[in-house]
Amino acid sequence: MDHEHRTAAAKLNDGQLAGRIIRNLGQIEADFFHSAWPLSERLMHEAFLAISKVAQAPWECSEVEWSTRIVCPEWKMTKGVGTGDMWLELGELSSDPDGYEHSWLAAALKAAPTQLCIAVKFRRGLQDFAEGLLQDDKAIAGLKKAGFKRDDDQGVLYMPFDIPAEIMAAGFEQNDLSKAIQPIGKAAALALAAKPELDKLLEEVRTAAKRK
Repeated sequence: MDHEHRTAAAKLNDGQLAGRIIRNLGQIEADFFHSAWPLSERLMHEAFLAISKVAQAPWECSEVEWSTRIVCPEWKMTKGVGTGDMWLELGELSSDPDGYEHSWLAAALKAAPTQLCIAVKFRRGLQDFAEGLLQDDKAIAGLKKAGFKRDDDQGVLYMPFDIPAEIMAAGFEQNDLSKAIQPIGKAAALALAAKPELDKLLEEVRTAAKRK
């Protein structure tokens, strides 16, 4: 927490909320630890397995820092090394105005101003050109028709999905997350099916970068 966040927190004066938190702090701390680590890590690993089932060759699927990346050989960099010019990534799209970090579990359930989604990512050298094209409704019309959405604030194109909290809770209780994870696998399948449109987008981004 930086100085700005500390200052904002100091101005909060909700005595009843503070009292409730303090009286239940032990349970809150324990619950947060479990939601942010064991439960979130299990969720993200199960998500990786679900995505791997639909991201068959030639797609390449890998776990990177608890997240999942999907790369197509045609999207790899023509020069140098790296993930690629473009890839799909299961990750967090936060709309938290205070910039607070949230657990993967909270993002998956939209239990905070954040959401888990499958986003279209570009390498740093192409990002600026991609952001310009993503603001062009015509350039992404086919992708929006395929189910992708655009976050105008962050300039991110992503495939959304919804996971009901009760289904997730039941999955952990029964030690079977297959039903809870289904929306992630379906979202991944929709994203991969839109490859022709994603190819067009990448080609436009690469062309714009060459013109620089």
